[in-house]
Amino acid sequence: MSCEQHRPYLAAVADNELEVVPASTLAHVRACPTCRREVETHSLLSARLQEAAAAGSSLTGAGRRRLWAAAAMATLLIAALVAGLAGWRGPGGQDQVLAAASAAQGPPQFHSSDEAAIGAWCERQSGRSMPLVALPALVPQGARTDQVDGVQVVTLAYKTDTGSRVTVSWLNDTPSQSNITDRSVAGRTVLLVRSRSGMTVVAGDASQATLRSIAAQLQAGRGGALQPAVS
Repeated sequence: MSCEQHRPYLAAVADNELEVVPASTLAHVRACPTCRREVETHSLLSARLQEAAAAGSSLTGAGRRRLWAAAAMATLLIAALVAGLAGWRGPGGQDQVLAAASAAQGPPQFHSSDEAAIGAWCERQSGRSMPLVALPALVPQGARTDQVDGVQVVTLAYKTDTGSRVTVSWLNDTPSQSNITDRSVAGRTVLLVRSRSGMTVVAGDASQATLRSIAAQLQAGRGGALQPAVS
C-alpha cells in the first residue's frame, strides 16, 4: 500500500487510537519517514491545543481571548507543515479540514447574537453570505475569518441551549458530491460536510448527536442564509 492509502489513519496513530488503525498502517509508519513526520506533526498539534485548553481554564476575558488567538495561529502554522493528509486540499496542497478546525478554536472576531448583523459582517469580510444552521437550540455568538493556504475560511460560532460551543466553518469550495465524513483532529472528531450549499467543517464540544444533526441539515441544504441587514 502507498502512503496515500495509509494517511487517513495517521491522525489516529498520533492520538494513540490504535484500535481503529490497521496493522499494515502501523508497520508502514514504522518504516516510512514521511508518514512518521506527519504523525509527529499531528502529535504536536494535539499537544498545543491541550496546552491552550489547560492554560485557558485559569484565565478570563481578554486574557483567554488572546491565548486562544495565539493558539489558533500556532496550530495553523503547525498544520501548514502537514502534507498529504486525507481530506480537502487547498491550492498549496494543505489539508483545509485540519486547518479550518484549528482556526475555529479561536474566539469570534465579531461578537453578536443578531443573525443579520453577523451576516452583514461575513459579507463585508468575504464577499459572500453565510448559510444559517436553522436549529432552535443554537444561538449565534459571532463569526471569524481566517486565511488558510490562500483560501478564506469563514467560521460561524454558536452556543447550544446547554452552553456547548459549536462552530461551522465554510470553505470556499463547491463539491461535486454530497456526503458527511468523520475526521479526527487533535483527538476529537470533526465532520466534513459536502453539500450543494458548499463545503463545511462542523466542530465543537457539543455531543456527537448534536454535531451530526447540524451536519445532516447542512447536507440537506435546509435553513436560510445569514442575510445582511438592509441599510
